[in-house]
Order: sequence, then C-alpha cells, then structure tokens
Amino acid sequence: MRQLTLKGYLDSYVPYLAGEDTHALSRLARRLPEEPRLVAPLLLWAAVSDRGDRLSRLLQSEEQRGKLEALMSLHSDSLLESALAEEDPRLRPEYAKVWRSFVARRDANRRDAELKLEARERVLALAQEKGVTRYRMARDLNLNHGNLHAFMAQGKTSALSLERALELVEYLEAA
Repeated sequence: MRQLTLKGYLDSYVPYLAGEDTHALSRLARRLPEEPRLVAPLLLWAAVSDRGDRLSRLLQSEEQRGKLEALMSLHSDSLLESALAEEDPRLRPEYAKVWRSFVARRDANRRDAELKLEARERVLALAQEKGVTRYRMARDLNLNHGNLHAFMAQGKTSALSLERALELVEYLEAA
C-alpha cells in the first residue's frame, strides 16, 4: 500500500474544510473570509501542488500572499516538509497543526498494527492462563477460525480489526 503524502492528504482535506467538493482555486479562495481555518491548509496545498502563483493572484490579503510566498520558497528548496516536521519558528503554528493532522492520518495503520500486536500478546497470555481454546474464542465471539489462527499464531495484524482484537482481550479478561 502506498504511503499517504502531504499533497495527497491536502487534496482531500482542503475541499472538506471548505465545504466544497472542488479543487477550483477561485472557489476555495472565496471561502477564506468565511472559513478562517481553511487559510493554512489552502496555502500549504497551493505550495505543494505548484498552484501557488495562481492562488497568490486570487488572494485579497497581502499578508496571506506573503505567507504563501514563504511556503512556496521553502517548497521549491525542498525544505517545506522538514520545516513543518521540526516546527520551524519561521512558520506559523497553524501549519504545525495541519502537519500533525497529516502525520496522524499517515501513521494510523502502523499505529493500529502496533496496538494489535500488543493485544495479541495479551490474548496469548490470557488464553494460556485461563485455559480458553481458540475454538471457544472463535465460537463465542463469532470470529472466523482462520483469521483468529492467523492473528494468534502468525501475528498477522491484518487478520483482525483493532476493535475485534480489543474485544478478544476483553472477552479473555472476563473469562
């Protein structure tokens, strides 16, 4: 599976914040006075998608044009993502918030897999301690036997959802 990029994240995040199902800069720029939380993501998106010059002509605020120019400069020097990651003091805090949202979305699958592995370790310990068989777990929780085996024996995190893995832990703790 391909890893989410900042541009890819902003491609969906900007229209969502704008409440518009569009990437048309003119329509998005018109939303800025009503949607102040759209400013930072829109400026970042324009910079990383090479639409900064066009957006700059549409912006009514000289301050916003200056912010966009700074972002475009960092992007052209391939320094934008590292500046965001390091929370560079030259960048406004709103950009760091967008970056953290992106990182949380980008790393969600890895974080879920780590939580599932921790749940697996707990399940293995509880099942042995309480003498509950895999057959009984699968039957009581209506789990697919093959998926439960793949999760428990092979550590295959994609075999169960995080919710089902945590449900399995709760079941064994109550047993």
